[in-house]
Amino acid sequence: MTSQRAFEKVSLTIESDVLHRVRDRVEPGKVSAYATLALRRQLERDGLDDLIGELVEVNGPLDTDAVARYVDEWR
Repeated sequence: MTSQRAFEKVSLTIESDVLHRVRDRVEPGKVSAYATLALRRQLERDGLDDLIGELVEVNGPLDTDAVARYVDEWR
């Protein structure tokens, strides 16, 4: 069984320099796919922000030294 994705056409206002950089980076006709990927990534980050907020609410503030160590490891 195959699942078909539903699409909607929208109008977005994007800063010119950002759009030029995207167009330089992707194949012609692929700007929407690139934007969809960027939006999905932002939604994932938003979800992580929500999770962090919930964890802070339950467990208290984050240990800034531990956060700094993890950030250094991820670089």
